[in-house]
Formats: sequence, structure tokens, C-alpha cells
Amino acid sequence: MVTGHLMRWVAGWLDKRGLGGVADVFDIPFARSGDLEAMHAVARRALSRGDAGKAIDHLKLAVTAKPGDAGLWCSLGAAYRHADRFDDAWDAYQRAVAIKPDYPQALTNLGEWCIAKRRYEDALGWFDKALASAPAFFEARLNKIAALFELGRFESARQVADDLVAEYPQSPEAHLNLGNVLIHSGRAKQGIKAYRKALELRPGYVEAHFNLATLLGSPEELANAIGYLENQIKERGEAVQYLGFLAAAYFADKQVAKAEKVCQRTLERQPDNIIALVTLGSCLSSSGNSAAALPLYERIIQVDENQPALHSNILFECNYLPQFGREAVFQRHLEWARRFEAPRLAPDDFHGRNHDPRRKLRVGYVSGDFMAHPVGFLLRDILRHHDASQFEIHCFSMVIRESNVLPELREAADKWEDIFFLTDEEAVELIRKAEIDILVDLSGHTAYHRLLVFAQRPAPVQVEWIGYFHSTGMTSIDYFVTDPYTTPPDGGQLFSETPVCLPHTRFCFSPPAYSPQVAAPPCKESGYITFGSFNRLSKLTDEIVSAWARILISVPESRLVIKSGFLSEQSVTDRVVERFEACGVEKDRLDLRDRSSHGEMLAQYGELDIALDTFPFNGGMTTLDALWMGVPVVTVAGDTVVSRQTISALANIGLADELAFPNVDAYIEGAVALANNPLRLAELRKEIRPRMAASPLCQPEKFARDLEALYRRMWQAYCRGEKLPSAIT
Repeated sequence: MVTGHLMRWVAGWLDKRGLGGVADVFDIPFARSGDLEAMHAVARRALSRGDAGKAIDHLKLAVTAKPGDAGLWCSLGAAYRHADRFDDAWDAYQRAVAIKPDYPQALTNLGEWCIAKRRYEDALGWFDKALASAPAFFEARLNKIAALFELGRFESARQVADDLVAEYPQSPEAHLNLGNVLIHSGRAKQGIKAYRKALELRPGYVEAHFNLATLLGSPEELANAIGYLENQIKERGEAVQYLGFLAAAYFADKQVAKAEKVCQRTLERQPDNIIALVTLGSCLSSSGNSAAALPLYERIIQVDENQPALHSNILFECNYLPQFGREAVFQRHLEWARRFEAPRLAPDDFHGRNHDPRRKLRVGYVSGDFMAHPVGFLLRDILRHHDASQFEIHCFSMVIRESNVLPELREAADKWEDIFFLTDEEAVELIRKAEIDILVDLSGHTAYHRLLVFAQRPAPVQVEWIGYFHSTGMTSIDYFVTDPYTTPPDGGQLFSETPVCLPHTRFCFSPPAYSPQVAAPPCKESGYITFGSFNRLSKLTDEIVSAWARILISVPESRLVIKSGFLSEQSVTDRVVERFEACGVEKDRLDLRDRSSHGEMLAQYGELDIALDTFPFNGGMTTLDALWMGVPVVTVAGDTVVSRQTISALANIGLADELAFPNVDAYIEGAVALANNPLRLAELRKEIRPRMAASPLCQPEKFARDLEALYRRMWQAYCRGEKLPSAIT
């Protein structure tokens, strides 16, 4: 007997150290002799190894020997569940509950069984019964979150998850489930923070890792995440949370057709599922159908009207659509501010700050785009050329993924703070402690903005600059930095901020060191004109497709190259082709290309004779890249900031009169006329880069001095208790 106890103790000791296979050597003889504890231990280890059959065999013997043991019946039910023998699992769990009605584990397992069968109301009932008998039972509380989630009761799910995290702050499962609820409620930043905490507590936590990969991962990580999610759905059934993540992963992996199908399946089950609505809207917008995406975003804010980031999506999307006039778009921005900024407005309480108008100033830049992004490229040389004797530069970054541009930006700043995981209040406190004098937003209503930090007035002077192409609608931001060509004095543009102008341009272009040499116009060799656009498909409105089709039809044998993300997906290219065919352009006149590295993209400009700008959402960095590669850009000059980005660039190189047009008909005529003038095309090819290199667009030191002079005037006005006058009448 002593030997038996010793051997069972050794088996338990080995089991605790992860040596279950060795532990079985000691336990199996006892299990065969009818020892119930040994049977249970061998079955449990078999189940952990995925050998449900072996576990079932041992547990069936155990319940035969001791039919009144609720724990054995519960374990047998779990073994059946792992073997996908659902009916047998249900019967076993019911036997356990019949023996012990208040047995929380068996009640919880019945709830899990109902989740697998998509009987979510029943599942919730079982979890509530389990918690009635054991209010602190962790598994029941964890699974209750999943049931509430599947029922679309996100606020209740979040409350349970918050309570669980508060009581079990060291539980990775609690943080994971909180993250799931937050992500699917549209609170991406907080959800990512919860996943990071789960991984901090358990570095090898597979589900947290793959959920993060879905949101932030590399292509390799995304592929693994997709495989994991597909397997989870296969094993556990089509739970909405897995479907939502799978749709997001497909979209991030540029598999638009699959993402759309999964979104539709999710919305059939849960019509107000925010992650499915957001993902489907992103699929439509990114494949060139922003008009169809807008109603989905409108629906999202009906589901949850208290989400500023989701409302910002709508504002961003409106800039693509010509059916919204500038007054309508501006009013939507003002409404965002009334809803989200106004309740947070804080007074100017910087009376203790040194108001010396000539002292060295601390300038803070806030952005989620300090990376290989237009903002990162445009800002890089400005940071390098700031006058360190007069300005101390702080960057407050919302970036959590490394890029080759980020280290250059970080090195050029005097102070760098990562604020992605800070609350608005924490970010405000950080900026106040840094005693920033002029705080500059470089995001506007784009992803991961921190506009509600600005609402709380953490700095005396607050400014909107590159990164967004419209007024924010906010009163807490004092100035909008523009230029005389983007914002003509009598152009009637609308701002909540005071528009102030740099002398020449609001953009400073940094030519990449890897830029290829300018190539000759390809029409000299090909014998036909190649038009092109490397703008994102989101800008490709029906009006643009119609205009480009008219240009192609008017220039016989001409071709059109469209290069954009998502054009590796067949369903997306098919839609683009169908839209042009409906306007009379054959498929073989289109050359559709997926995105590539920046260097490869610059080289491919050598294959274009003429770049066609998009409207009303002009190219920004895309226009500057094309011009640097010597390609003339034909544009429609509109009446808003975003529709005058290209004319501003052209004006700075002396080509606005030749390449910018007041309306679509003139744009079409101008593009056709240029295509029919090969001599002028050849001249422009030689002229544009030298013009650009000599222009204010490519003079970062002079640009930095102009920007600093504007900052100094803002500060001096503040010290006088005034604001600078508006640049428009």
C-alpha cells in the first residue's frame, strides 16, 4: 500500500513538471486495477495530448465503477466533446448535473456546449446557473463574456470583462476576452492594449498573438493568423468573434472577396456587428467603391453613436465623394466637434508659462504616421532642418510598427514619446509636463488620431498641418497651415481653425536617394500614349472612370496604367475592368498593377507619358512622386484643400496654367491635347525634375525657416493675447 501511494505521488510529481507521458507509466497499472484517481489522471493527460479516444475509454470504466461521481461524468462529457461526439457529451454533462445540480463546472460545460451549437441564450442561462452556485467561478464568467458577445450585447460583455480583469489582473484569458470585446466594439486601440497585456502575462499565448497579427502583423504573421482562425472555426463552429477576426485578417491580407463573404456571413448572424461593418466598408472603399462604403459607416454610428474614431471614418470617406459639396462636408466636421470635442473643452490655463515672445520654443508633433507614409516622408527633412537654437522638437507617436523611416524621424527629434497606449487624459498630462508651447496635429480625422487630446488644450497654441486635407471642425485647434495656391484668399474655403499660409507650399518633398533617373517618354518607343494613375482606388469615383474613359477613347490606341493596393485580388480587378467596359473601354487597354516598394513604384513612372490626377481628392505625395520622375500631372483644380493639392505643386514649378484645369471637360481636353503633342511631352520630361529641384517644394532648409517664422508669429500673437489674422477673406 505504501508503495502504491508512493508511485501515485511520483506520477503526480511528474505530471506537474510536464512529464505526463512518464507519469502514465506509473498511473496506468493502477488505472487497470480499478483505481479511480489513476483512471481520471490518465484520461486527463490523454485529453491534453489530443487522444480523446483513450480518455473516453478510461473514463467510461471509471463511471461504470463509480456512477454517482459527478466529476467523472463531467470529465467524460469533456472527452466526448473533444471527440466531436456532441450528443454523448450533452448526456454526460446532464448526468453530472443530475447528481450534483449546483456543480459549476458541469453547468459551465453545458453552456460551452450551447455556444458550440450557436444556442447563445441557452448558454447564457447555464452560465448564470453556474454563477448562482459559485459567483466567482472563473470559467463561467469568462464564457459568459463570449455568450453576451455572440448575442451582440457588447456593453454587457465589456462590463463583465472589465470586472474580470479588475479581479484577476494577472489572468491572460481575462485580458484576451476584454480585447475581443473592445475590438469588436470599434475600440481598436484599447483592444490592442489588452492583447499586449495578455501576451505580457503569457508570452506564448497563441490566440492573443494571432489576434494581434490580424490587426498589426506582417504578411507571414497574417498567413499564420488566417490558418489559425480557419482552424478555430472548423473546430469550434462559426462563432461571430472568430468570423469577425477572419474577415479582418482576409482584408489585411488583401483577400477582399473572401473578406466580403465572411463579413456577409457575420452580418447575417449579427446585423450590427461593428467589426464586420467596418471591414466590409473598408473592402468596398479600398476596391474603389467609397459611395457604397458610406452607408455602412453611417450604420455603424447608429449602432454606437459614442465612437469618435468611427465617426471620423465617415468624415474621411466624404472627401472622396463628389456628391458632397464643401458646405455639407464642413457641416459634418462641425457636427463631430459638437458631439465629441465640446464636452471635453478645457480653458487656456497657461498663465504661469513664460510669455517671452523671443524665447526658445518647444514644438510638439502628434501623429500616427511617423513611418513610410506621406507624412513621414514629407516631415523627415523638416525635422532635420529645424533650428535647434530656437526650437526644441518633441514627437508624440501613435506608431507601433517599425519602418525604415521611423528611426530617421526619431533621431531628428529632441524628445520622442510613444503615446499609443496612453488614455487621452494621460497624453494630455504628458504634453503639459513637457511644457509644449505649440502642439501640431499631423493626423486630422485619419486612423489613430488623437484629436480629443487637443480638445483638452494641453498646449497654449494648437495647429493642424499635413496629414489631413480638411478643417478638423474643432475650435480647440487654433490654426490650419496651408499655402496661397491650396487656399486662395478669395476661394471661399471653410475652416473652424484660422487658416494661415506658408509663403509657397504646405508640403516639403524629400527626393528619395533611391530615385531612378528620369526616363524618356515611353511613347517614343511604343508608338502610343500611356496614361496612368498611382492613386489609391478609394479615389476612383464613377466621375473619374467616365472622364478617363473619354480620354482613352479620344486618344486612339492609348493605354491606362492603374497602380494601387488590392489590385492583386482578382475580384477587385474584375470590378475595375467592368466599370471601364461600361464606359466603352476594352479590357486590353487597361494595365492594372498591385502596389510595390516605393523604389519600384518610382521606376514604373518611367512607363507613363501622362499622369491623370484624381478629383475631388487630388494626389498629394502621389503627385509629387510623379513630378519628380518627370511625368506631367493633369488635374482638375477644385475649391477645397484636398481638390487643390496638385495645382499647388504645379504652381510651385510654374506649370499650373498648362496642366491644371477648372472643370472636368477642360481636364479631358487638356489631357488629350497634351497626348497629341509629343514634342511638348519630351520637353516636359526634361524640364520637370530640374524645375522641382529648384522650387520651394525641394528646399527643406528654407521651408523649415518659413515654418519656424510662422510658429514664431503664432507665439508672439499668443503672448499679446491675440491670434494671427485669417489668410482668406
